[in-house]
Amino acid sequence: MSEVHYIEWHIVPFRRDRFVAIWTPALDRALAYGAKAAFLTRNEDDTLHLRQVTVWDSRADHERWWFSDELSALRQEALSYYHKPVDQHWHARVAEAAIPTNGHPG
Repeated sequence: MSEVHYIEWHIVPFRRDRFVAIWTPALDRALAYGAKAAFLTRNEDDTLHLRQVTVWDSRADHERWWFSDELSALRQEALSYYHKPVDQHWHARVAEAAIPTNGHPG
């Protein structure tokens, strides 16, 4: 099953929109490096807390993406827009919802 990588970004006040503008191309590049999905969500109670989610079949693909020259440049550009350290962690997907079809295609 796929593995899910999370990054908890804590954004500097009044900088969220600029961070999102800088970082969105990084999510696009994740797909080019083999991610099955890549997106940011915003906490509704703390609007300066963004969660990045990327889904990968291979951690090696994630490492190629994260340590690429493109991502290094984007991280450098975004450096002043988030608090450090960045909290990131892996989750393994262990179950997935499915709709029973009684043997018939959905």
